[in-house]
Amino acid sequence: MTALRVEVAEPAWCEPGLESRSGRYPLAVEAPVMAMVDTLVPGVSTLTRLVRFYSLYWALAAHADERGLDATECRTVLRRAEVGLAWVSLVHDDPPLAHGADRVKSLWDKGRVEAMAEVGRGSYSPRPWGFWSQYGGPSITIGTVRLNGGVLSAGRHICPEPVRRMYQPLFDLVSRRPFTASDIAEFRALALDAPATADLGPLSELFTAMRPGVGEQDEWNGDDRTRRSTLRVLARSVQLHPDAPDWVSAMRTCVAYGATIETDPLLRNEERAHAWRGVLLRRLSVGAWRRLWAELVDVVIAAAGSATRADLHEWVSGEVPSMTVRDFLRECPSTTDEDGHPLPAEEQVEQERTSAVEIDLAVLLLGARRLDQLTGKSLSAFLGRRSHGRGQFLDPSWVGHRQREHEDRPLGELARALVDDMLAQSRRVSLRKLQVDERGSMTLFTKLHERNGHYFADVPEGAGNVGLRLAQLGTMSHQLGLFGGSTPSSGVTALGTALLELPI
Repeated sequence: MTALRVEVAEPAWCEPGLESRSGRYPLAVEAPVMAMVDTLVPGVSTLTRLVRFYSLYWALAAHADERGLDATECRTVLRRAEVGLAWVSLVHDDPPLAHGADRVKSLWDKGRVEAMAEVGRGSYSPRPWGFWSQYGGPSITIGTVRLNGGVLSAGRHICPEPVRRMYQPLFDLVSRRPFTASDIAEFRALALDAPATADLGPLSELFTAMRPGVGEQDEWNGDDRTRRSTLRVLARSVQLHPDAPDWVSAMRTCVAYGATIETDPLLRNEERAHAWRGVLLRRLSVGAWRRLWAELVDVVIAAAGSATRADLHEWVSGEVPSMTVRDFLRECPSTTDEDGHPLPAEEQVEQERTSAVEIDLAVLLLGARRLDQLTGKSLSAFLGRRSHGRGQFLDPSWVGHRQREHEDRPLGELARALVDDMLAQSRRVSLRKLQVDERGSMTLFTKLHERNGHYFADVPEGAGNVGLRLAQLGTMSHQLGLFGGSTPSSGVTALGTALLELPI
């Protein structure tokens, strides 16, 4: 008897129909702060940390116009020039090195340098336009570059001749052939640590929106003046708080708390200082939500797929003291002084309490309390440009409503309600981000999943707070010679004091 051979082929629709990827911002609480930061720090992003790349694209735009480069030619010059800067930085700079230096070193060590600047995954950057993808938007905002048919072209600020001459030999070389190791010595003047390069003066003027000896001119638009204002507020914060450990701490101590923005001769005339107060205080609530969510996901991971809603309720209840919400708030520090100026209550809570969940709950409740204390531009920025009307899920108004509902009920009950709110918001956000491709396959962007009443996760959530771009602005101000070093203790230089018109 001959054996019957049977082959089973699954139907096409049995291909995986749902994929999961890690999503960013799982609770979507960051948007109001990020939107305000985008407004208050135009021309700077969380990925821009080196002023040298602003001048590179500034000069390249002028070069592309002069030579009539098309998009392919422009991209070739750009990629080869970025490789050149990275290679020079590897040899002649101390950290931090130029963008792409780590990848260039890896390829160099492996002897794979021939196609280093070519488009593709085996090159210094998998992105077709290299690090222009990070600096493009900020460069266009500052006005050094515009796009013309996909080609870098001169923006509203024409590249000065000294800056063009600084890069011309590099552009001439990489227009003919790729940059090689033998070229490094010839271009050491383009190292990040090279002193007094020709681009620093013009870039300082652009970032501060000030021409020395000329004053403010009509060439500066609203974004320029806003960036200048933020720089002045940051620089004044550095002057007044040189003992702060970093740029954000200096700004928060100076602007978020106390009466300084109303009494200081510079800050009292800077309306954006009040907006920064609102942003800095709202960011504290954002950080509390992110930490609390990360703690919840850690509990789910530890349960290895067996965590239920009841388990999460039990966890959070065990992390808070047995008292009413009213009594808990009574123990929290005051958020204002006797004159109504904000006090660092959230920072005090972090120093006095030991339970992470307890700290996060206190910070959220204190943020809700500030709704009735902030006014004007500070309140508008705190709410994300919204001064009245309905709030959003998990914003301070939402927390305030939850607080009033649970005022005379156990704190653990409020904590459990906030856990439910986070789970519901996480699901809303993941469904809003759901993508369906042309095959009908769906991609869900989330780290936490629920199935049959059980929650599971494989990857921890990031607990770090959203960036304010002040670290990038402070670092680049140091590179421009406006600040004396990489921390506030280095102070503001004479150049920075003059360009930003600071009190001496």
